[in-house]
Amino acid sequence: MQYRKYLTTAFIAALFLPLLSAKTVEVPKEELDLGSVPYIELEKEEALGFDTSEYLPEGFNPYAEEIPVTSVNFVEEEAVELGFDTSGYLPENFDPYQK
Repeated sequence: MQYRKYLTTAFIAALFLPLLSAKTVEVPKEELDLGSVPYIELEKEEALGFDTSEYLPEGFNPYAEEIPVTSVNFVEEEAVELGFDTSGYLPENFDPYQK
């Protein structure tokens, strides 16, 4: 048993041995020049496969204002059939919508 413990310890030490000789190399940080980033503008038809201007109001801009998440109304489906009884897996009086 002692032999196996020593062999395991030696094996783990051998795995970490290369880390002892590792050197940190400092890579010079380059400043990001936004002018050097290529910008590709897609046509409306090309992005989705159809012209979205027919379905959106005039002057629609999805990035015009930030919409808070609390203003989104979620539709909840009342009954979901999972195909098995979940009461054996959940604590008593479990309510997933309770805060």
